[in-house]
Amino acid sequence: MYWEQIGFCVFVVGFIMVSSVKTIDKHRHHLRRKRILKNLLKVNYSKEDLLNHIASSGIVLKDTDGQEEKFEPYNGKAHLSKYIKVIVNYCVTFNSAFLIVGSLAESYLYGVRMVGNIISITLGFIYAFLIVQPFMYSLDEDIKTPYQYFERRYRNRKYVRAITAAAGMLFYFLFLTLYLWGCAVLLSTLIPQIPLWLSAVMIGVYSIVGSTIGGFTQSTKTNVLQFCILLAGLIMSLVFTIDKHKDLTPSQIWMLASENNRTKFFDTSADFTTRYTIINQCLSLSIPWTCVHSLLLPNFIRYRNIPGKRRSRFLIISHFPFMVLVNLILLISGGILCYIYFYGCDPIVTKKIVNKNQLGTYWIYLVLSEHVPSYTGILFASIIGYSVVQHSMGMALCGHTVFCEIIKPMFFDLFSCLRDNDEIIRWTKIILTILLGGLSTLLSIGFAYVRNTMLSLFFVFNNSINSPILGLFFLSAFNPYANDVGAMLAFLCNLGINFWLASGTVLISRLKSQEFPPETFLCNNDNHKNMTILNQNHRPHNYYYPTTKSFYNSTRFVEDYYPKNPALAYAYSIAPIWYCLFSLLFMIFMGSLFSLIYSLIKTRTIDADYKHAEERKPYLYIYRMFKMNSKQEKEKIVEVTFF
Repeated sequence: MYWEQIGFCVFVVGFIMVSSVKTIDKHRHHLRRKRILKNLLKVNYSKEDLLNHIASSGIVLKDTDGQEEKFEPYNGKAHLSKYIKVIVNYCVTFNSAFLIVGSLAESYLYGVRMVGNIISITLGFIYAFLIVQPFMYSLDEDIKTPYQYFERRYRNRKYVRAITAAAGMLFYFLFLTLYLWGCAVLLSTLIPQIPLWLSAVMIGVYSIVGSTIGGFTQSTKTNVLQFCILLAGLIMSLVFTIDKHKDLTPSQIWMLASENNRTKFFDTSADFTTRYTIINQCLSLSIPWTCVHSLLLPNFIRYRNIPGKRRSRFLIISHFPFMVLVNLILLISGGILCYIYFYGCDPIVTKKIVNKNQLGTYWIYLVLSEHVPSYTGILFASIIGYSVVQHSMGMALCGHTVFCEIIKPMFFDLFSCLRDNDEIIRWTKIILTILLGGLSTLLSIGFAYVRNTMLSLFFVFNNSINSPILGLFFLSAFNPYANDVGAMLAFLCNLGINFWLASGTVLISRLKSQEFPPETFLCNNDNHKNMTILNQNHRPHNYYYPTTKSFYNSTRFVEDYYPKNPALAYAYSIAPIWYCLFSLLFMIFMGSLFSLIYSLIKTRTIDADYKHAEERKPYLYIYRMFKMNSKQEKEKIVEVTFF
């Protein structure tokens, strides 16, 4: 065990030093550039003209410290190099604690029937590539977030921007909290002496420190190195698990898994209460994934900042092969090989682990510790190091976005003493970032007491929030008669219904259980007897260890307060994946209906904003993608002919 911890400590310190140096250097460079621009703007030039003049002349400027700052003119090779770096960094985003911990645990419990999730992500790529990204990329350059698009679409209504930004940041905040919770699970698995709650606090505090200066950052080389460490670790875990069962050939291992229904990829059930079916994953789950690929703020900023339509569109689908590779490895690892490793002795029933999210990481820990113990610590340090960087950067972006999209337009802009005071604005952002980081840490501790796995929690958050956002996009872009009152009323109702159903699903759900029953008939085997027990000194006094008969009965803890109303009971039992399709249809139909009712009441017509019909045209999909482009081409032809 000590070699694993030594390897972890050495490499985690190394990753901290590398990211800290890179972060401090980036922050100092940003502050120096900011001072230079502030001094230059005192001259009677516009900011754009001044920067263009400096870039074209290649002037070297000096600030008050004598440091030189040079604004380089456009360089095609340099921009191509930056573009490649963006793609590479985008492709290695799967090196996250949330994905590794959540996918392994979920596939162990539910098997390879989760292959439909890979199909749904693929469909999300296609929809984003064909529909959403071309439209959003063509918007004016001063639109920096998708929430500003909604504001422009509805006559510059600030409350529209604030509501949509609040929903988008709520999902992003919960998503980042899962990153932190995944890091805590990894750390407590590797070092059992540290309880889960303390792991979350330690990592959360470190992340908050970085988020106050814009978030920790890493070089592309470090990201690629960590991704390679992850792939090597997963592949070695697969090979060593197969090698451990030398008496079984690969075909016999597959047969053993098949006899226990572990190789059933497609569940064709057509009811609404089965968690994972090929129908709901392909038909419904692709909707929020489309939103994640194209409207989630980090991805939106990423492809909007790429010069050139083709390059920007390629960025959307660039990490598709890596997504398939990593998810397939995790699916096969958790669904089949992890099961084979623990065959006949479930680690939760036998009290080997505290939380079922530790299932996959416990398997990796046991397999690698037996053959390459030091690499176990290196692998865990790599995953945690990358995830902490993403969490700190995400929290900084959350704080900045909440201020710029909600607090500033709704409150600060009303008072000149606040609007023009840079010091108050800076400290407001810092305090907001610290508060969000603290809430994320506390919430990650609370996740330990939720019955859902990490990945199922992500599906609840993703389906409940991102599906209404995509529905709002379709309503806004394709229905010219939709108005702000009808759209926001439908949006808030949709979110309210989803949160109500999601809370019932998480707390008192009676979903049709697809979890495989645990097995303990081989627990007296020497291989299972020698397994390390994790966190045995940090278990709650009233911690309940399920038996093989009751472990997968999801109603055991809720029998007393489960709703007696059959309709309500059925509503709470609907699989969260179906929320996606419901939300999209609800937003399109109810948003149109509410808009129509409001228009009839206000103007006695079907269009409450008919006076602003010309202003909204550039923000409608058909006009912008077809009529507006053809109109611009005609204007160019006229100009050339006239010349």
